[in-house]
Amino acid sequence: MAQIKNFLQNAKVYLEGNTLVGVADVDLPDVAYMTEKVKSLGISGELEIPVIGHFKEMKAKLKFTTTTKEFGKLFQPESKLIQVYASLQEYDPAGNNYKSVGYKAVMNVLPLSNKAGKIDIGKPMDSEIEFAVSAFKLEVDGKKIYDIDVLNLKCEIDGKDYLSDVRKNLGM
Repeated sequence: MAQIKNFLQNAKVYLEGNTLVGVADVDLPDVAYMTEKVKSLGISGELEIPVIGHFKEMKAKLKFTTTTKEFGKLFQPESKLIQVYASLQEYDPAGNNYKSVGYKAVMNVLPLSNKAGKIDIGKPMDSEIEFAVSAFKLEVDGKKIYDIDVLNLKCEIDGKDYLSDVRKNLGM
C-alpha cells in the first residue's frame, strides 16, 4: 500500500551553506516548459508542444516575518546559492506508523526586488525578496526529481538527461 503524504513538518533555509534566520516561508519556482503552437497541413488542428529542456522564467521568493540583517546580503546584485532542507511527514497505513522523509530544494538565484514590509505594532512586517532562478534542483527522500540549469543547458528529470544530445550537437 502506498504511503500517504501528509505535510511538511519543518524546514531550514541556507544561504551559501549558512543558516538564514527569520525566514517565514519560501515560494519555490513554478517550472514550465517553453512551448510553441504547431499548425500545419495534415493535422486536424493546433497542438502546443514543449521545447524539450527549455523553460520559461523561474522565480522564487523568500518571505520574512521582519526585515533581517541578511536582507542586504540577499539583495546584493550577485548570484547566490539558496538551499531549503525540509522534512515531510508520511503515513504508512500497512504498518500503521509515521515516517519522516527528506526534501531538498537547491537554487542558484539573482535578486530582482525586495519589499521591506509594513510597520504595524505587534504585527509581522511581511518582508520579502524575489529572485530570478537560473538553476533549480529538487530531491525527495534522496531521489533526484529534477536538476534544471538554464545557463548550462542542463535538464535532468527522473534520471534522464534530456539535453545531452543538444550539448553534444553544440560541441559542449
